[in-house]
Amino acid sequence: MAKNEVSVKDDNTALVKHTKFSKVKSGGFSEVTTEDLAIPFIRILQALSPQVQTREPQYLEGASAGMIFNTVLKQAYDGEKGIDVIPCHYNRRFVEWQPREQGGGYINSYLPDDPIVSTTQPDDKGNDVLPNGNYLSNTSQFFVVFLHETMGAQKGLITMTSSQLKKSKQWLSQAQSLTGKDANGDAFILPFFSTVYKLTTVPEKSDKGSWFGWEINRVRTLDLEDKQDDALFDMAENFCESIQAGEVQVKADTTAQYETTGEVIPTPELDAKKDVM
Repeated sequence: MAKNEVSVKDDNTALVKHTKFSKVKSGGFSEVTTEDLAIPFIRILQALSPQVQTREPQYLEGASAGMIFNTVLKQAYDGEKGIDVIPCHYNRRFVEWQPREQGGGYINSYLPDDPIVSTTQPDDKGNDVLPNGNYLSNTSQFFVVFLHETMGAQKGLITMTSSQLKKSKQWLSQAQSLTGKDANGDAFILPFFSTVYKLTTVPEKSDKGSWFGWEINRVRTLDLEDKQDDALFDMAENFCESIQAGEVQVKADTTAQYETTGEVIPTPELDAKKDVM
């Protein structure tokens, strides 16, 4: 590559080289703020997800249950192969949803200590229902840097609810068990964003049905002697600080209600039991 020449991705795939690109000052983004950007949700496609339903407007050719979906790039990734992410920040929220029989959709999000959380009553499906008829979904949120194979590091958000809350606890417990030693030899817990994890999907089932869930495995600790890893660490740390400062705006993933409700697909065995009854 010639001096001052830069490489950019065109249409997410083609590699375009042009020396003029690097000389542009604002690039047309001078008034773009964090409120103008959409952070993609990274979630698992289930059998009822619209991206796998051929007659749905959101249908994505080639998508199938168990794949990992990026809601902004509209790309699906092999769930068995998985994706690499650097977790940057964790929080927990109670998300209010309107029941689908009433139109469905995201309503609001609340902190765990919000008084509204204590006003719910469980229904016969195990949902925590508010006095207004909507329900709250206990949701773990992981803000991550997603290491895209062709587009480089991308910011994203992974949410876990229902059966996946135990995966959230396991991930946090594993991360907090990783320690290092400072210059004085004193042990400290490594930053969440110091480690790369591999996220794959696995089939799961219970007496309620079957679905795909997350499997999370540690890959490696970032090597700060490596320029690329050092840059990833800086990006992840800055992302974490922006979230904590309230500078990151998360827009609701209104197409994810199948996933957030923990709805599962009945297994043949369960269908048979229903027929007998």
